Amino acid sequence: MPEMKSSRKSVAKPPRPRDSHRGKGPKSKSKSGTRLEEVLRSAANIFFAKGFHATSIEDVARDVGMLKGSLYYYIKSKDDLLFKLLLAGIEDGDAFIAQQIDPDGDPLEQLERAIRAQIDYIIQNKVPFGLFLHEFDSLPGKRQHKLTAVMSRYNNRFVDLVQKAQIQGKLMNGEPWIIVNGMLGMCNWLYRWYDTDHSSDTEQIKQVFLEMIFSGIRKT
Repeated sequence: MPEMKSSRKSVAKPPRPRDSHRGKGPKSKSKSGTRLEEVLRSAANIFFAKGFHATSIEDVARDVGMLKGSLYYYIKSKDDLLFKLLLAGIEDGDAFIAQQIDPDGDPLEQLERAIRAQIDYIIQNKVPFGLFLHEFDSLPGKRQHKLTAVMSRYNNRFVDLVQKAQIQGKLMNGEPWIIVNGMLGMCNWLYRWYDTDHSSDTEQIKQVFLEMIFSGIRKT
Protein backbone atom coordinates (compact mmCIF):
# COMPACT_ATOMS: atom_id res chain seq x y z
CA MET A 1 0.00 0.00 0.00
CA PRO A 2 1.42 3.42 -0.90
CA GLU A 3 2.24 5.78 1.91
CA MET A 4 -0.75 7.85 3.01
CA LYS A 5 -0.68 11.60 2.56
CA SER A 6 0.13 13.55 5.67
CA SER A 7 -1.55 16.79 4.67
CA ARG A 8 -5.25 17.60 4.57
CA LYS A 9 -5.06 20.48 2.12
CA SER A 10 -7.22 20.46 -0.99
CA VAL A 11 -9.77 18.31 0.81
CA ALA A 12 -12.86 17.73 -1.28
CA LYS A 13 -16.40 17.51 0.01
CA PRO A 14 -16.98 14.62 2.44
CA PRO A 15 -19.29 11.76 1.63
CA ARG A 16 -22.88 12.46 2.67
CA PRO A 17 -24.16 10.39 5.58
CA ARG A 18 -26.63 7.64 4.72
CA ASP A 19 -28.75 7.91 7.85
CA SER A 20 -29.34 11.64 7.95
CA HIS A 21 -32.90 12.71 7.28
CA ARG A 22 -33.50 11.87 3.61
CA GLY A 23 -36.33 13.44 1.70
CA LYS A 24 -36.39 16.57 3.90
CA GLY A 25 -35.30 20.04 2.95
CA PRO A 26 -32.35 21.89 4.52
CA LYS A 27 -34.61 23.74 6.96
CA SER A 28 -35.94 20.51 8.43
CA LYS A 29 -32.56 18.83 8.91
CA SER A 30 -32.07 18.05 12.59
CA LYS A 31 -29.21 19.31 14.66
CA SER A 32 -28.07 15.72 15.21
CA GLY A 33 -27.98 15.18 11.43
CA THR A 34 -25.77 18.23 11.00
CA ARG A 35 -23.51 17.04 13.82
CA LEU A 36 -23.22 13.60 12.21
CA GLU A 37 -22.05 15.24 9.00
CA GLU A 38 -19.39 17.08 11.00
CA VAL A 39 -18.26 13.81 12.58
CA LEU A 40 -18.10 12.09 9.18
CA ARG A 41 -16.18 14.98 7.66
CA SER A 42 -13.66 14.97 10.46
CA ALA A 43 -13.23 11.19 10.40
CA ALA A 44 -12.75 11.14 6.62
CA ASN A 45 -10.00 13.73 6.83
CA ILE A 46 -8.19 12.06 9.73
CA PHE A 47 -8.49 8.52 8.34
CA PHE A 48 -7.16 9.80 5.02
CA ALA A 49 -4.23 11.63 6.63
CA LYS A 50 -3.20 9.10 9.29
CA GLY A 51 -4.75 5.85 8.13
CA PHE A 52 -7.66 4.03 9.76
CA HIS A 53 -5.65 1.86 12.14
CA ALA A 54 -3.51 4.76 13.36
CA THR A 55 -6.58 6.86 14.14
CA SER A 56 -8.44 6.55 17.42
CA ILE A 57 -12.00 7.50 18.30
CA GLU A 58 -10.43 10.06 20.63
CA ASP A 59 -8.76 11.72 17.63
CA VAL A 60 -12.12 12.23 15.94
CA ALA A 61 -13.86 13.32 19.13
CA ARG A 62 -11.12 15.84 19.85
CA ASP A 63 -11.27 17.23 16.32
CA VAL A 64 -15.02 17.92 16.54
CA GLY A 65 -14.87 19.17 20.13
CA MET A 66 -16.70 16.24 21.72
CA LEU A 67 -16.06 13.86 24.56
CA LYS A 68 -15.40 10.31 23.40
CA GLY A 69 -18.59 9.08 25.02
CA SER A 70 -20.66 11.71 23.21
CA LEU A 71 -19.39 10.47 19.87
CA TYR A 72 -21.09 7.12 20.42
CA TYR A 73 -24.44 8.87 20.19
CA TYR A 74 -23.76 9.12 16.44
CA ILE A 75 -21.80 5.93 15.76
CA LYS A 76 -21.55 2.42 17.18
CA SER A 77 -17.81 1.91 16.70
CA LYS A 78 -14.80 2.98 14.68
CA ASP A 79 -15.61 0.21 12.18
CA ASP A 80 -19.14 1.59 11.91
CA LEU A 81 -17.74 5.04 11.19
CA LEU A 82 -15.50 3.73 8.41
CA PHE A 83 -18.33 1.70 6.92
CA LYS A 84 -20.60 4.75 6.75
CA LEU A 85 -17.87 6.69 4.94
CA LEU A 86 -17.01 3.98 2.43
CA LEU A 87 -20.63 3.15 1.67
CA ALA A 88 -21.46 6.81 1.12
CA GLY A 89 -18.42 7.23 -1.12
CA ILE A 90 -19.11 4.26 -3.41
CA GLU A 91 -22.85 4.94 -3.63
CA ASP A 92 -22.28 8.58 -4.47
CA GLY A 93 -19.71 7.60 -7.11
CA ASP A 94 -22.08 5.08 -8.67
CA ALA A 95 -24.91 7.64 -8.76
CA PHE A 96 -22.60 10.23 -10.32
CA ILE A 97 -21.55 7.87 -13.15
CA ALA A 98 -25.15 6.78 -13.73
CA GLN A 99 -26.25 10.40 -14.17
CA GLN A 100 -23.64 11.04 -16.86
CA ILE A 101 -24.35 8.13 -19.21
CA ASP A 102 -27.21 6.74 -21.29
CA PRO A 103 -27.00 2.92 -21.40
CA ASP A 104 -29.04 2.94 -24.62
CA GLY A 105 -26.79 5.42 -26.41
CA ASP A 106 -23.82 4.71 -28.65
CA PRO A 107 -21.57 2.56 -26.42
CA LEU A 108 -18.30 4.15 -27.50
CA GLU A 109 -19.64 7.63 -26.92
CA GLN A 110 -21.11 6.62 -23.57
CA LEU A 111 -17.87 4.94 -22.53
CA GLU A 112 -16.07 8.21 -23.16
CA ARG A 113 -18.66 10.01 -21.06
CA ALA A 114 -18.21 7.45 -18.28
CA ILE A 115 -14.43 7.90 -18.25
CA ARG A 116 -14.81 11.68 -18.16
CA ALA A 117 -17.23 11.32 -15.26
CA GLN A 118 -14.83 8.99 -13.44
CA ILE A 119 -12.04 11.56 -13.70
CA ASP A 120 -14.31 14.39 -12.57
CA TYR A 121 -15.57 12.40 -9.60
CA ILE A 122 -12.08 11.45 -8.43
CA ILE A 123 -10.76 15.00 -8.64
CA GLN A 124 -13.80 16.43 -6.89
CA ASN A 125 -13.79 13.76 -4.16
CA LYS A 126 -10.17 12.91 -3.51
CA VAL A 127 -10.58 12.15 0.19
CA PRO A 128 -13.60 9.77 0.12
CA PHE A 129 -12.35 8.13 -3.07
CA GLY A 130 -8.85 7.57 -1.72
CA LEU A 131 -10.26 6.39 1.57
CA PHE A 132 -12.27 3.69 -0.20
CA LEU A 133 -9.25 2.41 -2.13
CA HIS A 134 -6.97 2.28 0.90
CA GLU A 135 -9.26 1.23 3.73
CA PHE A 136 -11.66 -1.26 2.11
CA ASP A 137 -9.63 -4.15 3.54
CA SER A 138 -9.82 -2.67 7.04
CA LEU A 139 -13.48 -3.69 7.35
CA PRO A 140 -14.68 -7.15 8.42
CA GLY A 141 -15.84 -9.52 5.69
CA LYS A 142 -19.61 -9.07 6.12
CA ARG A 143 -19.37 -5.33 5.61
CA GLN A 144 -16.97 -5.78 2.72
CA HIS A 145 -19.65 -7.89 1.00
CA LYS A 146 -22.15 -5.03 1.27
CA LEU A 147 -19.69 -2.64 -0.31
CA THR A 148 -18.74 -5.15 -3.00
CA ALA A 149 -22.35 -5.34 -4.17
CA VAL A 150 -22.38 -1.60 -4.86
CA MET A 151 -18.88 -1.70 -6.33
CA SER A 152 -19.96 -4.45 -8.75
CA ARG A 153 -22.88 -2.35 -9.92
CA TYR A 154 -20.49 0.57 -10.39
CA ASN A 155 -17.99 -1.45 -12.43
CA ASN A 156 -20.70 -3.16 -14.47
CA ARG A 157 -21.79 0.17 -15.89
CA PHE A 158 -18.42 0.27 -17.65
CA VAL A 159 -18.37 -3.45 -18.45
CA ASP A 160 -21.75 -3.27 -20.18
CA LEU A 161 -20.59 -0.42 -22.40
CA VAL A 162 -17.40 -2.27 -23.33
CA GLN A 163 -19.38 -5.42 -24.19
CA LYS A 164 -21.80 -3.50 -26.39
CA ALA A 165 -18.95 -1.75 -28.20
CA GLN A 166 -17.22 -5.11 -28.76
CA ILE A 167 -20.39 -6.60 -30.23
CA GLN A 168 -20.53 -3.67 -32.64
CA GLY A 169 -16.92 -4.32 -33.59
CA LYS A 170 -15.70 -0.98 -32.26
CA LEU A 171 -13.38 -2.20 -29.50
CA MET A 172 -10.59 -4.73 -29.23
CA ASN A 173 -11.37 -8.30 -28.24
CA GLY A 174 -10.67 -9.39 -24.68
CA GLU A 175 -12.43 -9.95 -21.39
CA PRO A 176 -14.45 -6.76 -20.77
CA TRP A 177 -13.72 -6.78 -17.04
CA ILE A 178 -9.97 -6.81 -17.74
CA ILE A 179 -10.31 -3.83 -20.08
CA VAL A 180 -12.43 -1.99 -17.51
CA ASN A 181 -10.02 -2.70 -14.65
CA GLY A 182 -7.20 -1.38 -16.81
CA MET A 183 -9.08 1.82 -17.61
CA LEU A 184 -10.28 2.45 -14.07
CA GLY A 185 -6.91 1.60 -12.56
CA MET A 186 -5.34 4.26 -14.75
CA CYS A 187 -7.94 6.84 -13.74
CA ASN A 188 -8.12 5.93 -10.06
CA TRP A 189 -4.52 6.83 -9.32
CA LEU A 190 -5.38 10.47 -10.03
CA TYR A 191 -6.36 10.96 -6.41
CA ARG A 192 -2.72 10.44 -5.42
CA TRP A 193 -0.97 12.82 -7.76
CA TYR A 194 -3.51 15.39 -8.91
CA ASP A 195 -2.99 18.73 -7.17
CA THR A 196 -5.48 21.49 -7.88
CA ASP A 197 -2.78 24.10 -7.25
CA HIS A 198 -0.15 22.73 -9.62
CA SER A 199 -1.69 20.19 -12.02
CA SER A 200 -3.03 20.81 -15.49
CA ASP A 201 -6.68 21.70 -15.86
CA THR A 202 -9.09 18.78 -15.73
CA GLU A 203 -10.12 19.04 -19.36
CA GLN A 204 -6.52 18.55 -20.51
CA ILE A 205 -6.18 15.52 -18.25
CA LYS A 206 -9.38 14.01 -19.64
CA GLN A 207 -8.24 14.56 -23.22
CA VAL A 208 -4.85 12.93 -22.58
CA PHE A 209 -6.36 9.96 -20.76
CA LEU A 210 -9.04 9.41 -23.40
CA GLU A 211 -6.46 9.49 -26.18
CA MET A 212 -4.23 6.96 -24.39
CA ILE A 213 -7.16 4.66 -23.56
CA PHE A 214 -8.96 4.69 -26.88
CA SER A 215 -5.76 4.55 -28.90
CA GLY A 216 -5.20 1.21 -27.23
CA ILE A 217 -8.67 -0.35 -27.24
CA ARG A 218 -10.52 1.11 -30.23
CA LYS A 219 -10.51 -0.94 -33.42
CA THR A 220 -9.33 0.98 -36.46
